[in-house]
Amino acid sequence: MQHISNSTKQRYYTFLLILAILFIASTLRSPITSVGPLIPIFRNELEVTNAMIGLINTLPLIAFGIFSSFVPTLSRKLGMEITLLMAMVVLSIGIYVRSIGDISMLLFGTLLLGIAISVGNVLMPGLIKSSFPYRIGLMTGIYSVTMNLFGALASGLSVPITSIPSLDWRNAMQVWSVISMIAVIILLLRLPIIRSSRKKVFVDVKSQPPTALFKSKIAWAVTFFMGFQSLIPYSLFTWLPDILLAKGFSESDAGWFIAILQMGIIPTTFVAPIIAGKMNNQRIIGCIAGLLFFSGLLGITLTSSNLIIAFLILTGIGAGTAFSLAMMFFVLRTETVAQSSQLSSMAQSIGYMVAALGPLLLGFISEWTNGWTTPLVILMIVALCIALLGTIAGKNEKIKFE
Repeated sequence: MQHISNSTKQRYYTFLLILAILFIASTLRSPITSVGPLIPIFRNELEVTNAMIGLINTLPLIAFGIFSSFVPTLSRKLGMEITLLMAMVVLSIGIYVRSIGDISMLLFGTLLLGIAISVGNVLMPGLIKSSFPYRIGLMTGIYSVTMNLFGALASGLSVPITSIPSLDWRNAMQVWSVISMIAVIILLLRLPIIRSSRKKVFVDVKSQPPTALFKSKIAWAVTFFMGFQSLIPYSLFTWLPDILLAKGFSESDAGWFIAILQMGIIPTTFVAPIIAGKMNNQRIIGCIAGLLFFSGLLGITLTSSNLIIAFLILTGIGAGTAFSLAMMFFVLRTETVAQSSQLSSMAQSIGYMVAALGPLLLGFISEWTNGWTTPLVILMIVALCIALLGTIAGKNEKIKFE
């Protein structure tokens, strides 16, 4: 009887863990992607410039860059799930705070949610690896798909929510805190088993990557590949609605078009790692990722009809391929879990700081040139850099850590 109750208890806690992974994954994109379509709506009310608007999606990236390197230390002290629980509480507060006041509250809340999401970005792969060692591929696929699916839903639903009577853009931002609060409840239900197992992560990993890593050409190629492949989507999450409005589309169309861009990401985050893992080296797929980005962006620049949907999907396929390839590089270019964590820490902290330049710089340039052609050309140049870096990072070679 005791055996049955123990196995039932085990199944119950495993079920809660899978639910926690799904709900946390749902919060890692949606608070960011829900903002872009609302920018044309609240920009006038808050009386802000494009450069200031650029900060809204730049701040989370700066938080990812700065805070990512502290997460392993925090997790080592508290355990992974307690750290994630705290992050989900901070995320819920951040989502609420950013929608209750002026631009300063919006930026402060955005910074809070950026810090919280960086914890999820760093710890979720480790949580999956330690909890489901024989199902890493499947659980990572489910995690990636959930993250991108909710990111797409948040883009598409933001403007329609504002058109519901008695609701406005502030409510459209606040609604996404419901998911993070559910994640908090699920993790609280797991507290008894969390306290008994005290799951840690990166136990043997030094906080600082070794100097050899900074001398490696491949490590830098992986880092900039990571940074540039983030720069393009985050820039588009911020400015695509404005680009589309300039082409004559409506605000609601713009929201759904960002959702379509992200729908292109979803299948490739599943398929690309499988293909990449079977190849002797990943140079071709790394180059293709950049060229898909380039072709999609070229189409977005030149098209003003509904044909733009095809180019948005193409850009999404490029984004999904590049993102999953960046995650694969951390494992494929290193020998041990400790080394892959160190490469991941370097690539995410430096890479996200590079990506943070995108939304800010493009907002400033569009204001300066009074249009979106120059910013889109800059993104196309970045796409070609991704193709080049993909061929370097895709070499079948391990980084030497000595």
